Amino acid sequence: MVKRAENISEKEFEEKLSSFKILFGKRIKYFRELKNFTQEYLAELANIEQSSLSNIERGRVYPSVETLCRLAFALDVQPYQFYTVKPEIPVQDIIKEMSTAMYRDKKLADLIYKFFRTIL
Repeated sequence: MVKRAENISEKEFEEKLSSFKILFGKRIKYFRELKNFTQEYLAELANIEQSSLSNIERGRVYPSVETLCRLAFALDVQPYQFYTVKPEIPVQDIIKEMSTAMYRDKKLADLIYKFFRTIL
């Protein structure tokens, strides 16, 4: 026998939807910042309004399928990556992010160097 899911109240649904939109917006922002794009630049690449991108990143609105695809293409990611918990980050982006962090923080650079020396 299949167990039927309990219905949630409209208020609970709205809270879950709001949380989802906020997390989704954070994922868009994560990929934008990984590429070192400003909101203005990404909006221009994706051919959308900067205010729309801002509202998406803040979780105020959820993008249409067309806008979602425009953002994915502009960020050079697959649309499904906006939904994954652990993003599939290209190696060159990981290297860039680590290099930037190491350049800014000598202690971090030393720690990463020591780590790699132990595994190589």
